[in-house]
Amino acid sequence: MITGKKNFRPDRFRSGHLMITVLIWALITSVPFQTDAFASWSPDRVEPPFWWTGMNNPEVQLMVYGEDAALWRPSIDYPGVRLERIIAVENPNYLFLNLHIGEDARAGEVPIVFRHGEDTHTLRYPLRERRDNTLRHRGFDPSDVIYLIMPDRFANGDPSISEIEGMYEGVDRSEPFARHGGDIQGIIDHLGYIRDLGMTALWLNPILENDMPYDYSRQVGFYHGYAATDKYRVDRRFGTNETFVEMVDKAHEKGLKVIMDMIHNHIGTHHWWMKDLPTSDWVHDQDKYGNTSFRTNVIMDPYASRRDYENVVQGWFVDEMPDLDQRNELLANYLIQNTIWWIEFSGIDGIRMDTHPYPHKEYMAMWTRKVLEEYPDFNIVGEAWMPNVPTTAWWQYDFPTWSGYNSYLPSVTDFPLYSAITRGLNEEPGWAEGMNRVYLTLGQDFLYTEPYLNVIFVDNHDLDRFFSTVGEDYDKFRLGMAFLYTTRGIPQVYYGTEILKTGAGLDGLKRKDFPGGWSEDPINAFTEQGRRDLGRKRRLPVAQAWDLVRTLSWWRQEKPVIHYGFLTHFVPENNTYVYFRHDEDDTVMVILNASGREVTLQLDRFEEFLGGYRSGMEIITGSRLTLGETLNVPAMTPMILDLEKPAD
Repeated sequence: MITGKKNFRPDRFRSGHLMITVLIWALITSVPFQTDAFASWSPDRVEPPFWWTGMNNPEVQLMVYGEDAALWRPSIDYPGVRLERIIAVENPNYLFLNLHIGEDARAGEVPIVFRHGEDTHTLRYPLRERRDNTLRHRGFDPSDVIYLIMPDRFANGDPSISEIEGMYEGVDRSEPFARHGGDIQGIIDHLGYIRDLGMTALWLNPILENDMPYDYSRQVGFYHGYAATDKYRVDRRFGTNETFVEMVDKAHEKGLKVIMDMIHNHIGTHHWWMKDLPTSDWVHDQDKYGNTSFRTNVIMDPYASRRDYENVVQGWFVDEMPDLDQRNELLANYLIQNTIWWIEFSGIDGIRMDTHPYPHKEYMAMWTRKVLEEYPDFNIVGEAWMPNVPTTAWWQYDFPTWSGYNSYLPSVTDFPLYSAITRGLNEEPGWAEGMNRVYLTLGQDFLYTEPYLNVIFVDNHDLDRFFSTVGEDYDKFRLGMAFLYTTRGIPQVYYGTEILKTGAGLDGLKRKDFPGGWSEDPINAFTEQGRRDLGRKRRLPVAQAWDLVRTLSWWRQEKPVIHYGFLTHFVPENNTYVYFRHDEDDTVMVILNASGREVTLQLDRFEEFLGGYRSGMEIITGSRLTLGETLNVPAMTPMILDLEKPAD
């Protein structure tokens, strides 16, 4: 059976069936054959632009786009490569080709010959060998500390690409919601700074092309990268695809893993698809579903109405971001392959999936499973911005859902713990407030399949800066950072947190430039002298904050007990929270005195862990403390005691 526009049925996607193979579109079209019209035809786009031999999954589906592409009949004659299916859709400008790349296929150029009558066009499709490098695709885990960078706001390493002729937006550093000119070269230039700070992984906010116009009337800009207009191209104002690969390779050489930010829920209105959609169900109908309510709790709510569910999943995130319908099987294949292409091409070690609960959850589970099947050592963290522990834990793999749904997702973003520590530091202590809020939140970890894989943080690009959140109180800052580095999970530090950056309210204010990232900046906080100068200017302990973060980062790297050791905590008293990280070989005692007065701890309360220990090295101050019957902890002070057993 041949499928054309007249009998195209979007419901076939819903039932999971592939669209019907076509042999020759011209057989069913009323367009008369015209040799001259097609003599110089060639596709405008073929995606993925190339593929590899030796992949675990030998199948790849090419999207061929060009005027009347479906009128052409392709064929392949190349050892080890078979053209298994040709798929046409309601838009005749698209053709989808299913290729099987066998084990005997070798790297080279695969000739795909397109024929229309007597006219032919040969597309030489590149087939590459996979890179063999043990530093690639390593995943990230609790041994890591992640440094989050918004590329546009970190550093400008190549001013020549800040403004590109023909692209919508240039640079205006005076406007918080416009582009500022940071780029990938700026990150490359400061990899040494990041590694010296003790970081072991980089997470970059999206780097793909976001060629969207800035709306000055609404203060809406797309410097953040979450409205892609081309999923196979790095934004030229950041650099090139090759620049990104160079950054990944150099990061690996310095001992830094790289996590790529991806978005499968939506694209930008100026994505090239939007001018000529492949199918009528490629994106959700905004007129029907409106914009999402952001009430993602309805997804696991057994009593949720269908209307509320559809609004969350099928409503648009904002007017400028069309919502993708991943139930379309061709779109699902496209997105999965795009992910695998970037992993293989760049060598990244992990993915942070934006707005993870918003796409169709069945698709997200399939995407996660297929990525991890191809890259078993890889890791993925889903942004699950949920209101509490149960609704967050629901998104981690193997959660016992009543419906039997399994997300397969290894890591989730721990917003409940973020809320607990930031609220706990800013409220009067009580039965469930202050440090008790943190204690009670961690006490719900039994709901997570693997809480140690949660990505934990005190701020990120969507949140008020931590130093602003705690009222620019350096004591609270120290308490929060000590907790972040010693509790369970994978800590993430937002760029500039280490120099007490501030910013709250609208998004652009949370994403200020890193001082020194631009040649015209009067202070360069990438340097020790610059941090001292910044501290004097702001009358804040900037240099001390940087030293604190660096000390904790490097100490943590060498402490497996902090990565994987057990966590045992005690009910907070006097707003002082005490917990231990311990395994067979090591014990660390953490004390967070968040009260406004000195506290004297009776150490016999902690005998089950202190037995045999008589002293410890306090990591933050570098002083050695002797443990007796009591321990005095100054007001608003964290202590991290690396306990030492007496010599035999």
